[in-house]
Amino acid sequence: MIEFLNPFLLGGLAAISAPVIIHLLHRRKIKQIDWAAMRFLLELLAKRRRRLFLDQLLLLLVRTLIVACIALAMLRPAFHRGTNELANGAMARQGRTASVLLIDDSLSSGAGRAQPALETMKKLGLAYLDSLAPGDEVSVLLMSQLGSAVNDPAFDLEGIKTSINSLKPSSAATDVPRLLDIALNQLKRHINPGAELVLLTDGRKDGWHSEDQVRWNELRERLKPTKGGTAGTRQRPQVLVLSPEAGSADENVGITAIGMDRTLVSAERPASIRVMIQNFAKKGARQVNLEVSINGVVIGSRQLEIPASGQQESSFPYVFPTPGSYSVEAALVGNHDSLAGDDRRFTSIQVESSLPVLLVDGVSFQGLEGKLGFLHYALDPGTETGGAFKVTRIPLAQLLPSMLRDFRVVVLGDAPVLEPAMVDALERFIVGGGGVLVGLGPDSDSNLINRYWARDGEGFLPCPVATASKPEHAGIPAGINASHPVFSGFGARNDEAWKAAKIRSYFKLETSKVKSSDLDLLLRMDNGDALVAERRRGMGLVTVVGTSLNADWTDLPLQAAYVPLMRGIVGHLGSFIIPPRNLAPGDQIIYAKAGGAAAQKVTGEDTAGKALKLTLGAWEGRDAVLSEPLLDPGVCLLHDPNEPGAIRYAVAPSPAESALEPISDREITGLLPSGAAVFHSPEEIGQHLDPARRQSVEFWKLLLLAAVALLFVEAWLARREALAGALRGANAL
Repeated sequence: MIEFLNPFLLGGLAAISAPVIIHLLHRRKIKQIDWAAMRFLLELLAKRRRRLFLDQLLLLLVRTLIVACIALAMLRPAFHRGTNELANGAMARQGRTASVLLIDDSLSSGAGRAQPALETMKKLGLAYLDSLAPGDEVSVLLMSQLGSAVNDPAFDLEGIKTSINSLKPSSAATDVPRLLDIALNQLKRHINPGAELVLLTDGRKDGWHSEDQVRWNELRERLKPTKGGTAGTRQRPQVLVLSPEAGSADENVGITAIGMDRTLVSAERPASIRVMIQNFAKKGARQVNLEVSINGVVIGSRQLEIPASGQQESSFPYVFPTPGSYSVEAALVGNHDSLAGDDRRFTSIQVESSLPVLLVDGVSFQGLEGKLGFLHYALDPGTETGGAFKVTRIPLAQLLPSMLRDFRVVVLGDAPVLEPAMVDALERFIVGGGGVLVGLGPDSDSNLINRYWARDGEGFLPCPVATASKPEHAGIPAGINASHPVFSGFGARNDEAWKAAKIRSYFKLETSKVKSSDLDLLLRMDNGDALVAERRRGMGLVTVVGTSLNADWTDLPLQAAYVPLMRGIVGHLGSFIIPPRNLAPGDQIIYAKAGGAAAQKVTGEDTAGKALKLTLGAWEGRDAVLSEPLLDPGVCLLHDPNEPGAIRYAVAPSPAESALEPISDREITGLLPSGAAVFHSPEEIGQHLDPARRQSVEFWKLLLLAAVALLFVEAWLARREALAGALRGANAL
């Protein structure tokens, strides 16, 4: 079967008409003049005219063939012989090969007791490169460098082998669908007719994201062969997976999470550091020594026993002495298992003196009166030592857009209406990273709320609301999202805290009118209706409570659950540091607090203590200081002369890399399109891939040689016609 490898150049064949058009435009126009003496020469002239016509026709044909050969050579015609499969399971290739080599150098590739899995992967990669021949081109994509610019395809196979031999495991997380997606884009930059996507992986299951069927369906659609496409060509790329032999999951104990027991951490107030440790081994408990440090100083350690396939949380109490940026490190000291990269984990904590909160009451009242009286005392009980929240309370009539810049959280308590300028200011406040809590009540107008605040999910409110509902029997909160940080202060008896709370009236939140993925439902009624919903808008958060924040519609403010609930919601809304300071490998530091000339004075140090390369740029329309991508886990420091202390950024790998659960060949081929091949040893690769097996022959070189030969023929014919014309002129004289 003949196939054109550059079919998008078919329009070039239209150039064949150029010699014909030129010939027609330059034909000699003969004017007929009757002359008696010429009748004796008619027979001789007719003979010469026929000969001249044949010479010109031959010259026209040669010129047309020259253009046709060049146009066809650019189309790169290839003749395919047979199918993709040969005897003994051997795999044929279609002409010169364009190969995109995908290397999963993630954290889990460093796992292994005898030697890291990456060492076996290197041997497989070298065996594959040995199966290529001179003229084959290769692109190399590393999992750890997907955020960087992609290099052009290379023909230097020996140089690629050297770079593969020098590879080391990184801290990146595996994402096979993303890797394949970028590989398909890279394949367009190749010129060879054969097409192979070669995934070099450690064979761990988590990075395949088999549950994400949307992405896999899109990939299979992109890899779907065109009608009549030959396997191993651009119309049907061959997919190869090279991985170590699948075995049982390696024994591993790792730190999977580290954080605080509350969303808002205040200076000089007790807090607890929570560390989650997981034993991924199927059999046998493990003894570990856990050590926790703050800013590099050890604050505690303890011996723990983690059961097989189990996890354990350990808490370390601590009082942060002053506000500022802190780094927390948890480490398993002396732990010897298959993966050392998850024995340490880092996180960045911002400790506040107090969180500035603006309470906007529907009317002007003090004490427990008004719409936000109970909330005021829940956040700020008025103790002499101060608290985690610095509360300012104003009536709605005094609210101005300019006031928002001084607060991290704004609470609207049963506000009947907002001016359009205030709605616009709140939206900009939220998008820029602020938090807003909206409590509804008897003065709330659902029509105005839906028209100006919700706008069918496009406004700042998380979702539209239905008209107020007053059930025959008061409802109680029953469905709690216990895993949400808002409920971290409730302890083990979470459900018991809500049984005494009665909801007499409420606005039903119409969560079905917005994307479910955008919403977090924190609290439901016992009838299933949503009562508290949270939604991220831009870089900020908005939480809406379907009932009043005072005792107008509910007994909740009179119950013990009210104080931790409100403190949890407000603390969560104001706890986010934007841009984030906890990063994944491959992310970059973004510091937007310093702009202009001040940004040039900002310096930094990477996780190894070396100077960070910082550049001036922009982030969300603001001046910002940007770092290069951070690949190594640890703590980076940023120094701003206008800040009292160093600003700490933590880089931590994905906990999914710790599982080390193998993926079977059947699971791999089930995700990939039909025809994908999986190889586990260099011997298999050598047996199935032979550089001598090329099942297609390209003709473009022959066509170019034919075009050159025809050029010589055209020159000879043109010279012959010119000499004949000169001879005829001489004879005429």
